[in-house]
Amino acid sequence: EHKALSAHCRRGNYRQIQQMECYAMNQEAILAVLPDSKDDAKSLKEIAQALGLEMNTYVDWIRAERRLSSSLRALARWGWVDLERRQKEEGHKFWYNAYWKTESD
Repeated sequence: EHKALSAHCRRGNYRQIQQMECYAMNQEAILAVLPDSKDDAKSLKEIAQALGLEMNTYVDWIRAERRLSSSLRALARWGWVDLERRQKEEGHKFWYNAYWKTESD
């Protein structure tokens, strides 16, 4: 991992990667942007936007999505977050997970 990070540093991407890791791995920050109700549940993209993660390129989005997914799975396993599979109603009808907090801070 250190060698991979060093390679990214040489390419000038260190700050962006560090920012994504910090936000995506900080479970308190994730909980802070999640709604308290199922009716207001957010998608991964909405959570990433609320956290201010960079998603200008496809690679940015994949990195953010992987880290957020991992953190959200852990939070769900611990009972702090719940999720529901939903299908987008408008436009292209794809399936996604919607997340919300199950306990107050």
